[in-house]
Amino acid sequence: MALIEDILGYFGNASPVLVSGGGLAFTALLIHLLSKPAERVGLIDRPGGRKTHEGLVPLTGGLAIYGGFVFASSCGTGIVSPILLLGMGLVLVVGLIDDLYGLSARFRLVAEICAALIMVVWGGKMIHDLGDIVGTGSLRLGLFAIPFTVLCTVGFINAFNMSDGIDGLASGCAITAMSWFIVATWLAGQPINPKEWVLLAAILGFAAYNVRHPLRKKASAFLGDSGSMLLGFALSWVAIQMVEGGPNRILSPIAVAWVLALPVIDTVRLMLQRGLRGGNPFVADREHLHHILLRKNLTPGQTSWLLVGINGVLGAIRSDEPPSGSARLVADRRVHRDFRDALPADDLRLPAGPSRFRYPAVNGV
Repeated sequence: MALIEDILGYFGNASPVLVSGGGLAFTALLIHLLSKPAERVGLIDRPGGRKTHEGLVPLTGGLAIYGGFVFASSCGTGIVSPILLLGMGLVLVVGLIDDLYGLSARFRLVAEICAALIMVVWGGKMIHDLGDIVGTGSLRLGLFAIPFTVLCTVGFINAFNMSDGIDGLASGCAITAMSWFIVATWLAGQPINPKEWVLLAAILGFAAYNVRHPLRKKASAFLGDSGSMLLGFALSWVAIQMVEGGPNRILSPIAVAWVLALPVIDTVRLMLQRGLRGGNPFVADREHLHHILLRKNLTPGQTSWLLVGINGVLGAIRSDEPPSGSARLVADRRVHRDFRDALPADDLRLPAGPSRFRYPAVNGV
């Protein structure tokens, strides 16, 4: 126990990058350690029906990502909110039961609503406005903020779950989304939350065994419902955190929607298509974007990399939008300072008289 405490104490004083590296390594280790126990208890995915993968694949991605996330979080004080871990733990447990025994869609929906309410009521994460989407100023949600936040969270959890139909697609989309959130935070001149580094690292640790690449011809671990629900909830939490803060927020709600666009667009398109054909919008079929591309003779690896690339491009559409409020002022001041420092001294001569451009001091920048 003393050795473990010494190790955690060392990581607690380390940089977020080192802590995240520990989370990545621990996630990868859990993928190895959980494979045999998963086979013994039946936590595996068998080919057949709509599933065309080869052999038995452990559904341990959710457990491994959560384990790596918790491990890295325990290495530093205040890295992750306990409420976030509680919500992630709830959807993880429900997903595991679904993977093992199967649950009704109604039961899963109730669990997802409970997790969203935990985030809103206890975690204080909420979408208060939609930004200036009609050109008349910020559209406040008022009393509708809580139900709208719950609706968006539950909807995205299910959209992300439905996107997990081919090796590396869901994990790749999660990586691109988290990467854009980190880039957007940096562009806004705000400190990057260690939680974002830790979550990205845990996903990367799993993706090494889930994404097809020259050294891995097929996935050796799947997310399962437990993993896709876990990541859907975690991405929802981070996305809502991006739009918090009113004028000081990092991204507008529209910009966040672009970062998470691909799973949502595919799900909405599919449900509308099923409804127009007179079918049940919630009955699974083989009409997702990845199914369509596979029928066009793309390999699973090519399909996954193509869609992940598209998701990354969609995120780039608005992820670099100028921040607002004091965040924008900080970024503008830094750009002005960098431009000034890059010019020769002779080019910095200004005409006599008071300057028309003065920046108030913001956060010491």
